[in-house]
Amino acid sequence: MPTLLPMTYDTDRPWRILLVDDNALDRAEAKAALLGGHDRRYQFVEATSANEAMHLCASSAPFDCMLLDFFLPDGDALDVLARLPCDADKIPHLPVVILTGVAGTESRASLRHGAQDFVGKAWLGRESLTWAVENAIERRKIAREVMAERQVMDSQRQYLFEAERTARLESERVALLKDEFLATLSHELRTPLAVIVGWASVLQRAQDNPATVKRGIDAIARNAGLQAKLINDLLDMNRIVTGKLILDLQRVDLSALLDSAAEFLRPLAIEKGVEIRIDTHDGAPLELDGDPVRLQQIFANLLGNALKFTPGGGAITLTAQRRNDGQVAVTVRDNGEGIDARFLPQLFTRFSQENSKAARVHGGLGIGLSIVKQLTELHGGAVSGDSAGVGQGATFTVMLPLRAIDEAGDDVAGTVAQAEAEAEADQLMLIDLRGVSVLLVDDNEDILELSRRVLEERGAVVVTVNSVEGALAQLGAARPQVLVSDISMPKLNGYDLIRTVRNDMRLDEHMLPAVAMSAFARPVDQQRALQAGYQAYLIKPLQPHLLIRAVARLAGLV
Repeated sequence: MPTLLPMTYDTDRPWRILLVDDNALDRAEAKAALLGGHDRRYQFVEATSANEAMHLCASSAPFDCMLLDFFLPDGDALDVLARLPCDADKIPHLPVVILTGVAGTESRASLRHGAQDFVGKAWLGRESLTWAVENAIERRKIAREVMAERQVMDSQRQYLFEAERTARLESERVALLKDEFLATLSHELRTPLAVIVGWASVLQRAQDNPATVKRGIDAIARNAGLQAKLINDLLDMNRIVTGKLILDLQRVDLSALLDSAAEFLRPLAIEKGVEIRIDTHDGAPLELDGDPVRLQQIFANLLGNALKFTPGGGAITLTAQRRNDGQVAVTVRDNGEGIDARFLPQLFTRFSQENSKAARVHGGLGIGLSIVKQLTELHGGAVSGDSAGVGQGATFTVMLPLRAIDEAGDDVAGTVAQAEAEAEADQLMLIDLRGVSVLLVDDNEDILELSRRVLEERGAVVVTVNSVEGALAQLGAARPQVLVSDISMPKLNGYDLIRTVRNDMRLDEHMLPAVAMSAFARPVDQQRALQAGYQAYLIKPLQPHLLIRAVARLAGLV
């Protein structure tokens, strides 16, 4: 006889045993064997047929184990096992021990059909039956734990599979988005470039035709501005994503700023035949704390977007209304092409455009609205867009917190920073640089020529060289009052030049002040140049008034 395994059991609750046997003496003997084999308490429920056993299983409280005679009046143990609820491995949820008169093929068949054990009635005793019941319950418990662990593992495996699938789909989506964006970027950069190159060629052959020259210069300036805007949008998006965009908060008169944004786009609107209507005054000043340049960018983007998608004969309405919750709602509404409802959720997503056809017809990189959203949120506001559908126009609303008006005497409207900047640029272009000697260093002949003309028009004496070696040779012959040098040049660069000037030639910032010029616009690039020994940093494309101001300041004129 097998020996009982040393186990710890919950003795507080009696085990419910379903005893299924049509022989009353066999049932009594089985109960006696269990009651005498261990100190555990039992609660027996008896059945004399397969159908009665199944009914009890369905209608009674759960059982801990079933003792099942192999042969019953209405079937055998295999029939009962087949009718019991099973797990995924075809093992009944209820542990079953078979009671059989002959330990033969029937007993082995019952094990294959899900029984946990069998005990021959001929050797039915306390130890054999108690061992069989306890081990059946324990094995079923272990099987459930294994099943639960396997389910957890299956769930984790399914989760990892779905995560991998989601990541793969997202990677494919991003790759497709990247391809579409690069194709759009290539198109958008090449289009104005083609105009610039084409008109440059025309101007070389038509210098004696003033009308053609003026038209060509206007086209070149307009398309150069388009390229500059594309690049600036990309740089702005990069600064926003990396958290490096810092607002220059000032007191801003929102009404004047909106008027300025509308006036900036009005010539394009007139050319296209689109009317811009403005209603930004409700009798009280609309003042807030914000970055005037970035606020101008927000509304210029929205107005430009509306103008892009509004055909000739259409209208754009710009309104600003003070709300009772301390905010101002600025609305840009047009009666243009409208927006498909399916695209509205992606309206402010980077690089998203409703379709590639729109990208080609109207241009743009699909980042303007995303920049609007990010800049608005940096100001503590929110932006939303809506449309009744294709052909029904679109409405964009920017919510911004208003600056609280201070005590009496402090309600004078602020000056728009953009207007100040334009006025300052005009004044700077009048600075007299007569007698100031400047050494210009750049490997790009066109930029070198442009910079020379800008400074010479203000009276400066300019010497140009196209390499660091040439600059060092010139410095050895004659020292200028101001050095202006590009940073990125072949072989030796602007850092090599300033290092030689400061360390080897012993010319400090008072003896030879220096201006760095570069197309790298990151703050870290500016900081590196200043730490290297330059006193000013100008970002390309070159703005003439900034070059004049830098040279004048370092020459001690301003």
